[in-house]
Amino acid sequence: MKTNTTDFATTAQKFFAAYDAHDVEGMTALCADGALGRYAPYGRESVVPIRGGIDVIWHAFPQAVPTFRVKVIETIVAEGNTVVVQAEMSGPIPADVPGIAKKGQVVHIPHAYILRFDTHCKITRLDAYWDNTVLNSIHASAV
Repeated sequence: MKTNTTDFATTAQKFFAAYDAHDVEGMTALCADGALGRYAPYGRESVVPIRGGIDVIWHAFPQAVPTFRVKVIETIVAEGNTVVVQAEMSGPIPADVPGIAKKGQVVHIPHAYILRFDTHCKITRLDAYWDNTVLNSIHASAV
């Protein structure tokens, strides 16, 4: 199967549209069997399978912030089979976070994703980076 970078960018757009729709099954359907992912704020060595690992987070996120949104800001086609996506996650904070946000206030957290694809346009690796300050503050205020 012949693929080109446009195919990879199209798959990335479909992935983030499914993310915005809270469609975890749609997201995982765009991932190859055995795909791996890493959410960098959880640690450099935090690579886990997408199925049975990161998808658990994807399922839980709408429970914590039912109206969260995902907005793609920019899609950058990189070398080979790689696409970089700048996105913004937003939604209301579930608890007061002194100095950060009040309960119910919508926050916007910039994210960067590096996606790598196989020859069938399936995501084989997802690495995500974001500023964890707001999330750490929420967790600390809940203790």
